[in-house]
Amino acid sequence: LGGIQYVDQRNGDKLYILRAKLPEGETLTTVKKSFFGDSIFDPAGTIVRSVGLDIDEYKVSTSTILNDGSLASARRRLLVKFTTVTGTGYRVERRGLVDAYEVDGFAYMLVTSSNAVKFDQKGRERETVENIVDSFRLEKV
Repeated sequence: LGGIQYVDQRNGDKLYILRAKLPEGETLTTVKKSFFGDSIFDPAGTIVRSVGLDIDEYKVSTSTILNDGSLASARRRLLVKFTTVTGTGYRVERRGLVDAYEVDGFAYMLVTSSNAVKFDQKGRERETVENIVDSFRLEKV
């Protein structure tokens, strides 16, 4: 699992572009949603290892296959819930959206999140998260 991260300097929120090999015989549309949670929050993965994020718990709440007809491949949208632990020991609940595409047996995922309270209020923070994942496009060239 590898990837890159972008930090929003306005508020410190991050987004990640991650790549994970799909299990043998699985596709983006057939793999269990737990695959995405396990890949995203893998202790040896980009988010935990390179960012140093301490993840207390995580869950993939929902998973939907999307295809608006304009893209050559299916797209999968997931809602993740996770809790981080700050350096001072405080637990911070977060909510995030994941958009994923499949290319050559790999899932390419854009992951972005915000504070759970702000996300659940469905205000500006939630709108920003949704706009970010809506903008993610991946096409094989």
